[in-house]
Amino acid sequence: MVAEIGEQLASLVIKDIQDVFSKGELIKTDDCIRDMIRCGLYEVDLQKVIMNATRIDKVMPASSPRASNPKNTHYVIYGDSSTGILVYCKICTNYHPVTDAFVCWKLTSFCHSD
Repeated sequence: MVAEIGEQLASLVIKDIQDVFSKGELIKTDDCIRDMIRCGLYEVDLQKVIMNATRIDKVMPASSPRASNPKNTHYVIYGDSSTGILVYCKICTNYHPVTDAFVCWKLTSFCHSD
């Protein structure tokens, strides 16, 4: 039963990220933009990965000095770019530093998966 709950939660998280992306509200960090330029990835690649996502992995708490809340967590979605290259995007939850309210999703990295 635990796996079923985890799978259901993953589906809800993916759906939320897809909805935010569809509305143009997914925030890209400067690091992410640099990753995309360095790897030759485009918005169409990101769209393909996010909108076709069927699995998301929780990887770690956000440990950046800029992380404003210890509840912030990184997730990874793997997929193929529009040219068939294996890529991944790292997405982070962002909670308010004082109220603990969820603020937004941030795309912190999008690059080739080596």
